[in-house]
Amino acid sequence: MSAHTRKRGVVVRALAAAAAAGIGAAMLAGPASAGPTTWQPQYVALGDSYVSGVGAGDYLADDGCYRSANAYPVLAAEAVGAKLSFDACSGARVEDVVANQLDNLSWRTREVTIGVGGNDAGFSSVLGACAGTDTALCEGAIANAQAVITDSLPAELDDLYTQVEDRAWFADVTVVGNPRLFNETSCSGTLAITPAEQALLNETADLLAETTAEVAADHGFDFADVRDAFVGHEVCSSDPWILGYVGTLESFHANAAGYAAYAEVVTPYLERC
Repeated sequence: MSAHTRKRGVVVRALAAAAAAGIGAAMLAGPASAGPTTWQPQYVALGDSYVSGVGAGDYLADDGCYRSANAYPVLAAEAVGAKLSFDACSGARVEDVVANQLDNLSWRTREVTIGVGGNDAGFSSVLGACAGTDTALCEGAIANAQAVITDSLPAELDDLYTQVEDRAWFADVTVVGNPRLFNETSCSGTLAITPAEQALLNETADLLAETTAEVAADHGFDFADVRDAFVGHEVCSSDPWILGYVGTLESFHANAAGYAAYAEVVTPYLERC
């Protein structure tokens, strides 16, 4: 049994005892006028552009967050009938999630997904450095990103995950990873990033996934790993689920088919709600 599950069990038993004694009944009761939706499970989706759905189109608001109706939190919430608080925002770093995305977490929250870390490692800047023909520049940017992932990101994620636990006592938390972007071949969408450089970028994606999964495990959180689902659907593949360079911020993000694949991986973690 995970530490997170044990924590929830302690809280559940404490509230059950309080309810039996007539204490806290008002807190546990819904408003008298509320309908059945009062008891719909609440699902809160936190994170960056790979959570908000950049690349999938059909954006829900002109607020700079690029939350898409085709993003995996929307699809997963619909699949399980969960009421969604969709708080992810394009460009978010861990510190942005902490500062701007935690307000909708509460004791009512039943499910949380978190996807963040790529911006902290500077993946967009790394891709820019690797575009073109300067291999030394690319390799240096990758080394810097790997140092961030290894040295500073774990502590930042640990703080974020602790704050999520402290706000959402009953929630099951799933940390969601990102796919590898490349199949290590060249095409027009790779901006002349060589197969060898693509291999290094994929190794960095693996390092991010493994590091994130380790911190998640320390908190008893599940880790939804989408890497295998995207094999054969990378940039330059015959059926890509990831956009190559398209001249906008959607570059190197999943497309609608990719987010549907994300949803297939994530949804089983939410079926408990």
